[in-house]
Amino acid sequence: MRGIKSASLFVIIVSLTAIALAGCGVSNDKYEALLNEKITLEEKASVITKSRDALKNEYDSLLKDKMDLETKLEIFTNEKNALKGEYDKLLDEKISLKAAYDKLQSENKGLKDRLNDR
Repeated sequence: MRGIKSASLFVIIVSLTAIALAGCGVSNDKYEALLNEKITLEEKASVITKSRDALKNEYDSLLKDKMDLETKLEIFTNEKNALKGEYDKLLDEKISLKAAYDKLQSENKGLKDRLNDR
């Protein structure tokens, strides 16, 4: 009886040891899989971070270009308005000169008519 108890106790201890060792192997495989997944995710995060930084730099460059273009547009708009002001001023002078010319022409015609009447 004692031999049967010892044998059963030995079988139980061997079984528990086998189960414990087998469980450790599964846990080790899970650990390796999770570690590999962590490394893969860190690499993906690194790639995404680099892409984000590149996009941010491109955005900053485009924003700077946009601001430069807005500045140039403002300069050209101001120059256009200044030229329009000069054009309007010259047009007013032309109209005044045309009116003065027409007045002189009519006076000249009147003088010629008077000279012809004599």
